[in-house]
This record gives sequence, C-alpha cells and structure tokens, in this order.
Amino acid sequence: MESIKVVIISEDTSIRVNLKKKLADRDIQIVGYADFKDESRLKIDGLFPDLVIVGVKVPIDPEVFSFVESMKFQSKGCAAVVATDDVTVDLVNYAARFGIRQVLSLDMKDNEFYSRVVQVNEYEKVIQAQLNIQKRVRSKVIAFFGCKGGTGKSVMATNLAVALSKRGSNVILLDMEPKDTIVELAQDPEGISIERVNAFSIMHSSGVVLLAAPKSPEYAEYIKPEHVTKVIRSVRPYYEYVIVDLGTNFSDETIAALQECDEIMIVNNPDILSLKAAKAAVSILEQLGIKEKARLVMNKNVNSLIRMKDFESMLEIPFYASISSDKMFNSSVNKGEPFVLRTSRTVAAKEFSSFIQRVIADKGE
Repeated sequence: MESIKVVIISEDTSIRVNLKKKLADRDIQIVGYADFKDESRLKIDGLFPDLVIVGVKVPIDPEVFSFVESMKFQSKGCAAVVATDDVTVDLVNYAARFGIRQVLSLDMKDNEFYSRVVQVNEYEKVIQAQLNIQKRVRSKVIAFFGCKGGTGKSVMATNLAVALSKRGSNVILLDMEPKDTIVELAQDPEGISIERVNAFSIMHSSGVVLLAAPKSPEYAEYIKPEHVTKVIRSVRPYYEYVIVDLGTNFSDETIAALQECDEIMIVNNPDILSLKAAKAAVSILEQLGIKEKARLVMNKNVNSLIRMKDFESMLEIPFYASISSDKMFNSSVNKGEPFVLRTSRTVAAKEFSSFIQRVIADKGE
C-alpha cells in the first residue's frame, strides 16, 4: 500500500507524541506538524497531505473548526479527522458541518486508531473519484531560458515534458502553439484557476498537457506578470512537473515566471555569442537574487574554440547537462515530433536520457 501522508495539527505536545506513537512503524508518513496560526496555512498547503489529524482536548475552541473549514481540505483531495479525549454524538455531528470526516478518541487502541485512519483515507479516495477532484501533488517548476535565439531550448523543454510523461508523471507544458492560448485565459472574466487552465489547455498524444503561448507577438501585450504568476501557482499543486518554455529576453512576464520556478535551465550553444549572452543573463539572475536556481545546459555540443569549461569559469556555475549535436534533433523539429518518441541509440539520445534521469533524481523520486 502506498504510504498515507499525514499532517498533525495540534498545539498540545502530549497529543502530538500520542498520535505519533499510534501511527509509528506503519504505512503512514507524518510529513509535518502545525498549529492553528494563520502562518501555518501555507505550511500545511506546501506539505500536500492525504490526511490531516487535528489533535485537541475538549472543550474545543470554535476557532479550531473555523480553521479546518477555511483550509478547504476536500477541494485539495485531503481528508480531515479530529482526535480528542471525549467523543460525543453532538461533537461528531458538529464536526461534520465543517467537513471533518471522523472524530476519533485519543484513548483508542493503536491498531484500531490506525485502521480507522486508513478507512478514512480510502473513503476519501472514493469521494475524490466521484467528484473528479484532482489530488494535489508535490511539484517542480522548471523554466527553459535561451539567452539568444536558436539554442534549441524549446526542443529541450518539449522533449523533457514528453519524456517525463512517458514515465508516468503528470506534466504540463506552458507555451506551444495549439488552438487556445494563455491570452484567452488572461482575458477570461472568471479569472485564473486550475479549472480555467484545464479548460484552455489541450492534451498531446504523449499525455503532456499544453497551455499555449500567444499566437502572434501583438497579443503578448495582453499577458501581464500577475497572469503568469497566477497560472503557475494555479497548476503547481496538480502537476508533478510544470515545464515553462520562456523567451530570450527579461521581460516583466519572464521575470515573474523565473521567480516562481524552482530551476532555470539556461540553454547554450558552444559559441562566443552564447557565452556573452549567458554571462549577461546570469548577472541579471544574480541581481534578482535567483542565481542559485540557474542550471547550465549545453545543446548542440560540438568541437569548438568555446568549450564548456569556458562557460563554467566565466559564469561560476557547473554544467548540468550536455547534449551533442545530432541530426535526429533537427529532424524531429522539422517533423514536429518529439525525438524522445523515436527509438535512438545515438550519443545525443543517451545524453538526453541522462539529463532526464538527473531531473528526476533531483526531485527526489
């Protein structure tokens, strides 16, 4: 059985210890502890639990129930349980009004307590399926940035997205040029939410969900930094990987995306123009305070007077990956077919496979 991720919310140390003991050495992972303060809301959200256990003693402060209700756990694919020292019918009925699935006794035997927790989690999965609720997941947002045109960053972004999807991950690629675009989403009177993003996205045959870039440059003026930020924050809880294909300049919208992402793949070619452009880009990232997110990637690597160590020396960043120049890459671009969908034993294919494995390993999967 897949482990159940649990967050314990309690301000009572003895209750925390008791609950930890009841759930220890089982198929349950306690991913964190929290209290009922406002600042705990973001912490709990960021832990993406399957179940939250609220540990309190009677009489229970009504604010505890208000806190649980405000978190809207059900809409996030998460169940809420109260563990207390005095379970009554009135308390069970009252708790249900706030979306709490069960009220359990702190005096319950460990095995029984564990069984009830598992039952709640299984029941919640059934409810989620019936209501088509998407389970929130831990995600990684990876931006691909080309310091100049022609580096192949879009090809790399697309193929990484497809490769991750082939491995069973839930992936969304922000950019591309299908039917609907982010422009329509930005102008939607209903605002930006995961439901609206899904409505304006399409699914590629590889399983990757695509949200389009503007079809023409003149439409770009409709996209504001706040739209970019809202889109990324809306999709982050529902996709394991959010791949963002950016442009080649530091517009306000690009900066908004870079600040939201976890890693920035700076795609380069082995030439002097790429080196100069990369140096300028890294300098801007440093001014923005996000240089530590930068990952150097060499694409179309060939024998050249400009070598990888020149980039590393000047930028003071080690290379994350290097992909050799390969006709297969160019062919896939011309055919509009991601090259990872084609069988190949070339050096470039093996290097790209290593790149994929590193991305997965860094996410901790």
